[in-house]
Amino acid sequence: MSRKASKARSITSRDVAALAGVSLMTVSRTLRTPDLVSPATRQRVEMAARELNYVPDLAAGSLSSQRSGHVAVLLPSLRHAGFLRTVDGLSDTLREHGYHLLIGDCYYSVEQQRELLRMLLGRRPEAIVLISGLDSPAAQELLERAAIPVIETWHWPDKPRNRVVGFSQVEVGRSMSESLIAMGHTRIGFLGALGAFDPNGEQRRQGHLAALRNAGLRDDIQSSVGKAPMAIEDGVKGAAQLLDRYPEMQALACASDMTALGVLHECRRRAISVPDQLAIAGFGDFDFARYLQPSLTSVRLPSYRIGQQAAELIIATINGETPPPPSHCNLGFELIHRQSTGHDEQFEAYSSNAPDALPTRGVLPHDE
Repeated sequence: MSRKASKARSITSRDVAALAGVSLMTVSRTLRTPDLVSPATRQRVEMAARELNYVPDLAAGSLSSQRSGHVAVLLPSLRHAGFLRTVDGLSDTLREHGYHLLIGDCYYSVEQQRELLRMLLGRRPEAIVLISGLDSPAAQELLERAAIPVIETWHWPDKPRNRVVGFSQVEVGRSMSESLIAMGHTRIGFLGALGAFDPNGEQRRQGHLAALRNAGLRDDIQSSVGKAPMAIEDGVKGAAQLLDRYPEMQALACASDMTALGVLHECRRRAISVPDQLAIAGFGDFDFARYLQPSLTSVRLPSYRIGQQAAELIIATINGETPPPPSHCNLGFELIHRQSTGHDEQFEAYSSNAPDALPTRGVLPHDE
């Protein structure tokens, strides 16, 4: 078949089969479930499809096979590096099994969450991954009616309604503040976004407050600024408010590393020494955290592994593996204390007692 002829009409799977020298069924199987085809055959079919610029009609095929080849992902923001690492873990693992992602970004909006979920479900995904939970009862009802596997990630609900792969946001907040208390700080603040716009940050704040109350310490040093995802300027503004109102503050736990970066900037502008006059901790262990001066104490998350684990759970569920894999997996987190809390050398303290988390001894891999 000449290239000129192939441009004159729509290319079909029959053309791909003829060029690759295989049957129509083999072309279909290769494009939908490539793991069931030998590597040599798969290469011939994929090369033929690329040469002919063939676009398979996957939606039409899903009507009869009940297989769309898609997994949907609903996340709060594409600006969060950790969320994107989870998407990477999902994509890398699912791609090996012939699945691709449909991604919706609700930007921390309950209304957008519901509408995006409706659109994603309209594409008939075979499973859906929620990065963070569902805040809308209407959205939860949509999922229940869809009758497909649902994996919640990046949190740890008290009463899970779906499969969960994540960690406890409350324990993150509690553990970081407990570590600051153990260092001798008694006047510890918290800087986060407005609770209605950052449910995960609000859970960390609750953990922070619980740690202070358990230690018999004051819990009024806190400020809420802006919406999630928080930016550097939110940290600058929040730091100014807290430093003006609570000059006695000794340590500050921030809702994100970006926020902490703004706090560091404001401290430098005011000639406040970190950590001698104010210890600062962030969240997320972004790439820049270890390179700041002073280097930033933070919370390291298993972002990529969350995606991998969620994908493996999806594949096992769809394939009906027996016995079924555990439906709840708590991967834990790490506290990384650096110069901003008084550690000249990087000090790693694994902070989760979750049963599925990494071992508590030895050097831990950097997930990011």
